Amino acid sequence: MRRAVSSWAPIFFSLVLCCLISGSALAQDLQLPSDYALDMQLGLTGRSRAMNGSSELTGTQSNQIGDEVFHRLISGFSQPYPWKLTLVNSAVVNAGSTAGGQVYVYGGILPILGQSKGLWAAALSHETAHTERRHQVTMVLRELYNQRMIEYYRARIAAGDKSAGWALIGFSTAAAIALKKLGRDQEHDADQQGMLLMAREGYHPDYVFALHHLLAMSGSERSRIGTFFFSDHPRWETRDQRSDKVYSDALAEFNRAWPDAASSPGGPPPVVAFLGQPTSKENKDNATADVSVPLYCRNSEAPIDLVLTFQKDKRPVMAADPELADKAGSLVIHDKLKCSEKNEAGATMVRVPATAVSEHDRSTTAAAYVVSDGQVIAGSKMFDVHFPKIKKR
Repeated sequence: MRRAVSSWAPIFFSLVLCCLISGSALAQDLQLPSDYALDMQLGLTGRSRAMNGSSELTGTQSNQIGDEVFHRLISGFSQPYPWKLTLVNSAVVNAGSTAGGQVYVYGGILPILGQSKGLWAAALSHETAHTERRHQVTMVLRELYNQRMIEYYRARIAAGDKSAGWALIGFSTAAAIALKKLGRDQEHDADQQGMLLMAREGYHPDYVFALHHLLAMSGSERSRIGTFFFSDHPRWETRDQRSDKVYSDALAEFNRAWPDAASSPGGPPPVVAFLGQPTSKENKDNATADVSVPLYCRNSEAPIDLVLTFQKDKRPVMAADPELADKAGSLVIHDKLKCSEKNEAGATMVRVPATAVSEHDRSTTAAAYVVSDGQVIAGSKMFDVHFPKIKKR
């Protein structure tokens, strides 16, 4: 038994390593069909799964705005798809696509998109990019190839090939990892191509970041169905970093086609704020909690409002100083400031006096938010804040 393991184990590890190294290349080598019959079939069969028993929303203002943006985005595509945007009567915060030009937007995301054509374009361009680049077809062909290989190894096992067992385990393990990588690569590609597409069609690429930040604050990463928009997707922080690499190209494309952004189909660019993770330090000399917030903005002409809220045991911390209390009496710190561009920005320091909290609320958690024109446009994760004790005189 030990000889068998030591003999065939290298085969197992070699197959895993080989597939991991070449997984993306193998996916690229797949020959997509020259016709679109498979695309159409996948679009039809995928509808019931996409709808998941929900009804279709029709005749709403969201339908009108969504259809206008959708048809503008697909106007330059050459595939003979029966392109269709379906709004799904579901509370799920999601959007998705299947092959054959079928795109779905779920009811839970509609309040986030609102009437902003730019936000609609950010969501729809990602999904139309998926189906236009035939990502779903590529994934299905890869899955079929994997299944054929598994059947091949099983046949070898049945024929008495002793090495085939280890080969099957190695291939199955590596193929599953490579398939997930293919999915992540497709999401990255859809992010990039979608941003370039919306820029060409008159929607400022900053709407992509605006949507990312709104979705991150909505907790949408916990909303998952099937293999759609949020499933197997990089986290929003990763998407900001990756999208930033193609942003300059998309911005140049937009500025070339739409030198007057205000007259573009999506209108002027939104104010977008990029928040790093805040940190806090006790300042005993000044009797303050010094909160440092890494922050920079784009398209911000008017001052923004940096807001700090505080919690303890998942409940709002009550303000000991009435001047720092909101209507409910909770401690809320506002700091109006000019938000600089990335190359000019540094961390913003907010000093919160120890007198803002009572003695039993010296240790709290907090979150930072950016408000522009009355709208919350970015939020941070929770972080710890410790207030120094007030020295008695």
